[in-house]
Amino acid sequence: MKSYRSILLDLDGCVYRGSQMIAGVREALRGFRERGVKILFLTNNSTMTSEEYAEKLRVMGVESVPEEFLTSGEAASHYILTNSGPSNILPITENGFKEYCRRMNHKVLEVEDWRLAEYVVVGLDRNFNYVKLRAGSRAIMNGAIFIATNVDRTIPTEDGLDPGAGSIVAAIREATLKEPIVIGKPSRIMMELALQKVGVSPSEVLVVGDRLETDILAGKVIGADTALLLSGATTRDAVERAPPRDRPDYIAEGLLELYKNLVRLHLI
Repeated sequence: MKSYRSILLDLDGCVYRGSQMIAGVREALRGFRERGVKILFLTNNSTMTSEEYAEKLRVMGVESVPEEFLTSGEAASHYILTNSGPSNILPITENGFKEYCRRMNHKVLEVEDWRLAEYVVVGLDRNFNYVKLRAGSRAIMNGAIFIATNVDRTIPTEDGLDPGAGSIVAAIREATLKEPIVIGKPSRIMMELALQKVGVSPSEVLVVGDRLETDILAGKVIGADTALLLSGATTRDAVERAPPRDRPDYIAEGLLELYKNLVRLHLI
């Protein structure tokens, strides 16, 4: 009989919106843990480290440890280390990704040193400007490898949707006419690293998120079941309009409803 041993759970739009915890999440997480379901918080947002995400949840009343998180920033730094060893990286990101670079012995370059870049890594950067656009574009046209932590068009906040990393990636793609290597969901790169972290097979994993084009596709890429939460960026109408192959296995208003449904169906 099918049973899920691990949940790969998105953060923005599923656990919280901005700094606001979504109703029912604490109870749902407590229930999953009491039933022995391993949780890995899986986020395309590269702005913070796992330690910072754990602290953010603690402030909201949810206890967690850094090992329960995988960010696209960590995955990007790991990908470069695995493929090239310690490298010269020009980051157009916030501090989370840069911190993982330092931990993995990469050299973090300033914009004026773009000529030394072996990689240009682009993520969410709320201080993005023309100077960074120029440096990243010049470095890529000079031969640096173009990497995107993710290409999410928007990010959910307490009061609506803000531009995401994908909008910055698009600017550099347009300037260079180069396509990036995408690390975050739905890329297989991040999902295979997530499976390594939880140590279970895709058939024992449920991938949970709020976006069809990232979270749900990410689950399908590795052959895992998927659940879409309507607490974030996607409406029920959008799911119904999507081609059948792009739809999730489960839909719920939020994480607590999903948890109760999985218990009722004896899937956890």
